[in-house]
Amino acid sequence: MVKDNFVQTFLESRLTALHNASAPSVTNYKQKIIAFIVATVLISLLPILHIGVFYAKIWVPQKGYIDKRTCSNTCFDTIFRGSYENPGATPYKHVYFNATWQTSRIWIFTVVFILLAYESIRYLIPLMRRRKLRTSMFCLYLVNLYPHYYSWWSYFSYYNEDFYNYFKHHFMFTVTEIIATCIVLNLCDRKNEVVSWKVFAIVSINMMHILVSGLDQFVSHVLQGKGTNFQSARDIGLMIPDSLHVIIPIWQLFKSAKNREVRLNELCNREEIIMCIVFVSIFTLIGRIM
Repeated sequence: MVKDNFVQTFLESRLTALHNASAPSVTNYKQKIIAFIVATVLISLLPILHIGVFYAKIWVPQKGYIDKRTCSNTCFDTIFRGSYENPGATPYKHVYFNATWQTSRIWIFTVVFILLAYESIRYLIPLMRRRKLRTSMFCLYLVNLYPHYYSWWSYFSYYNEDFYNYFKHHFMFTVTEIIATCIVLNLCDRKNEVVSWKVFAIVSINMMHILVSGLDQFVSHVLQGKGTNFQSARDIGLMIPDSLHVIIPIWQLFKSAKNREVRLNELCNREEIIMCIVFVSIFTLIGRIM
């Protein structure tokens, strides 16, 4: 009888241990599946909404229909078609691309942006499921989707059209924007404390963006009304996220100080403020020169 109880207890303990060990892996598997589905839907929808809805239905609905039976393309090198086709008046295809270094860079930028988007969503899904998401920072992540997508589309256009006048200028914006988004993602997790250096890093980067883009295009296109409807809408769409990236982190720092029952100047130091001013000044100057 004692032996039977011992065997039963042993089996129950091993089964319980097996269940407890497998539960996290099942949860992680579910999170990966959810993250993959969300990322796939989001990344797939962006160009569809951009080109299929905004461009085709709103911005340029007057563009004519292409007759697939009669049209041809003489600028297609046909290399990716191998021996099936030769250069010349090639028939209609939904996608044409030439085997050039520009095409390879378009591909590289596209892969990098897709992977970054997927990794960010894969990071956020577990926070949502565990209810550990800091809502204010998640809102910043959402409003910055358009600027990131706009950056990818701009690089696509630069390489596709061999137009590089604004490439260096835009690349500086992209790198600093990604850095700010990484910090925002870190602060999306409630367990990560809202500290002054993270707030000042986000604020500094986006203050620089506001000053450079404001002096560059926003004032002329929007405030003075010299831009087209598309230019004005684009500039407003880029300015709003930058402004919110200044306002919300500062508000979050005030909130953190209030929760700790300390003054704001006790959470930050003089050196951080000086570094913030120096960064904004130097990179605004660089942005204007570039």
